[in-house]
Amino acid sequence: MPRQRIHHNTISTISRNFTADFPQRLKRFKEESRLPWAEIARRLGVYPHTVWRWQSGLARPNGEHMMELQSLAGDFGLGRLFTD
Repeated sequence: MPRQRIHHNTISTISRNFTADFPQRLKRFKEESRLPWAEIARRLGVYPHTVWRWQSGLARPNGEHMMELQSLAGDFGLGRLFTD
């Protein structure tokens, strides 16, 4: 099982720049990429429950995970979903 990495110094930066509609953008990425939640989690190196918390609005990805998500989205031509 992947080990979740937390970098507390990036959380405040993400909090300031985090879009309120992130859960909707993440759901749209899932739909357009056709990846299941478990595969998204695997590719990001987090637990599936972590991705569920992000898409439910209960948690936010840290800076490292956000960069990895942007990169993954870019691989599918969907980088626009996370660049605003």
